[in-house]
Amino acid sequence: MAVKSIIFDVDGTLVLLPIDWDSVSKLIAVESCSANSFLGFVYKCHGTESFWRVHKVLEGLELEAVKKLIVLDNSPDFVKGLCRRYLVGFVTMQSRDAAEAILSRLGLIDCMKVLVSRESARNRVEQVAKAIKMLSAEPDKVLFIGDKVLDGFAAYVNGIRAVVVLRGNTCNRVSDTDYIIEDLEALGIPVAKSLAEAIEISAKMNWIELL
Repeated sequence: MAVKSIIFDVDGTLVLLPIDWDSVSKLIAVESCSANSFLGFVYKCHGTESFWRVHKVLEGLELEAVKKLIVLDNSPDFVKGLCRRYLVGFVTMQSRDAAEAILSRLGLIDCMKVLVSRESARNRVEQVAKAIKMLSAEPDKVLFIGDKVLDGFAAYVNGIRAVVVLRGNTCNRVSDTDYIIEDLEALGIPVAKSLAEAIEISAKMNWIELL
């Protein structure tokens, strides 16, 4: 069954932002929230004074990084092609201003029907849920393309279709009993090595139609 809406993750899926994450980790470490990672910090501390302090500093780093961003897989051309036929939304753990700066640089602002950033949701599950609601979409008519295993799980929890793009040299086996590709396959979520392959898979699954 073909979808009517497509949601894209931004950083890691469409572009790569060169950010010094070690400095962000040090910044998080001095805050009162107990978190071992950036995503954990956003989830645990969302909306607190600690969150907004880190958010403001990180937003500055993100806006600087936009000037040096790396475009992945000719992503603007793929998204522009799809937004002629589908409602397109974006989710990101970047700030809204940074995400809009990225989309503007890629020439994708006109494709943006919705944008959900870290200011308005604690994690990817909540972001996807908000994007679906803002698109006024039926979950089974939505496709999500992201670059993290969490993106696949977020799609599954929200009842939408997904393809996860895992680029480069990936280590698919987390432990002796935990295998990423197998876990995603068990949820009906394909894995691709590029955005082009993700779109090709989506077409083969009859989720989207290509011009």
